[in-house]
Amino acid sequence: MNYAFLPDLSALAMLIAILLLMRRRHPQEQADIWLIGLLITLVESIAHIFYPPNGIPAKALHVIVLDCYLLAGLVFTWDSREHPLSTRTRLFYLALNGFPLLAINTTYGLHIHNASAYYPWIALGFFIAAGSSLPLRRPWLVTVAYLAGWLAMALLAHNGKFRDLVYWSLSGVYAIAALKFQQRLPIKSTGRLAILTGFSIWAICFFVHPFIVTLRAYADIASHVWNMQKSLISIGMILVMLEDQVTCNRWLALHDELTGLPNRRAFEDHLSVALERCRRSETTLALFMLDLDGFKQINDNFGHHAGDQLLRHVAVGLREQVYGFDSLARLGGDEFTLVACNPGQTQSVEQLSETIRSAIERPFDLDGHTLNVSASIGIAIFPDDAADSTRLLRIADLRMYSIKQKRTPLRHIRLDSVPALTASGRFRSHAAGSL
Repeated sequence: MNYAFLPDLSALAMLIAILLLMRRRHPQEQADIWLIGLLITLVESIAHIFYPPNGIPAKALHVIVLDCYLLAGLVFTWDSREHPLSTRTRLFYLALNGFPLLAINTTYGLHIHNASAYYPWIALGFFIAAGSSLPLRRPWLVTVAYLAGWLAMALLAHNGKFRDLVYWSLSGVYAIAALKFQQRLPIKSTGRLAILTGFSIWAICFFVHPFIVTLRAYADIASHVWNMQKSLISIGMILVMLEDQVTCNRWLALHDELTGLPNRRAFEDHLSVALERCRRSETTLALFMLDLDGFKQINDNFGHHAGDQLLRHVAVGLREQVYGFDSLARLGGDEFTLVACNPGQTQSVEQLSETIRSAIERPFDLDGHTLNVSASIGIAIFPDDAADSTRLLRIADLRMYSIKQKRTPLRHIRLDSVPALTASGRFRSHAAGSL
């Protein structure tokens, strides 16, 4: 047994344990794929412990190590880039293209050094690469590179360079993973640098391996470099997960998780900026605040899940069909707000209100029942009604509830201080099942 690998194996195991803990707290599909790749690498590292210090390893151990190298590389390549195809389709083509390589590695691991044993797998890999290029939507240059790689492997097999054939093909797999991670990960990501460095070292180690085995004086240095890149990749993946979580937290701090719209905090910032811009340009600003009618009844009669569906339905309609507004947000509950700077330039306040109504009054399908949506709107104008954001929001809010009270009397709300309405924005209900 070769106990020199134990320290590096322990370090890799600890890094995988850290990644497992992070995955439990912040579940991500990407983390699951990374863990599969690293666990395969861990199996390879364990098998390496049983290698003899000198000499040829046992066939079973050699097959396990070589196949783990390839499987881990394929897993990382699969995860390294977003693809328009479904996950199941991509997995099918990955297995299809990887099978000939797996057969070649297994053949070499069994110490079979006969070119005729490799030719069928190389031919199969060539035709699979050619046939799968169209459904995988590969660029023609990439397809040519794949086919050239298989032809190069056939030439190496013909010349009896089986070690070069296996390790250079592994080098190509990890080089492809490095290139795809370079395209996928954000440029400013710290984890990206560690991952790219790790995969690049991995690809270089595979490429120089056929030469290192003939230069025993450099074998120890190569072994240390080899183990270093595993830690680099693990650390890089942990950093990427942390960076993704930080980015997600920043987004959630300024957005409503249910609808994806900016939340109250973000809206107040947008409103302040818009007001300052209107002051400088001496233009007007229209603040629209709307509240859905009958939303409480939906929650009471159909459950909160139905209410959430309705809120998403309204948010999609406002986002996709409402134009001419500088800001759209969900303040909370069933309240939404919109801001239009210099509304008279393109559409009048009444036209903008009609645009909102058209976006909201789309039929809403709930468990086979079609309901018509309506809402009450309050409008406040800068600078006619108020000159600051707090006052504008209060006026728009009071006007909205004044309109709602005309149809559904509200208790415990004093409306005697509501300024004169500049626009009603009232939405009418059209069916017995209306909201």
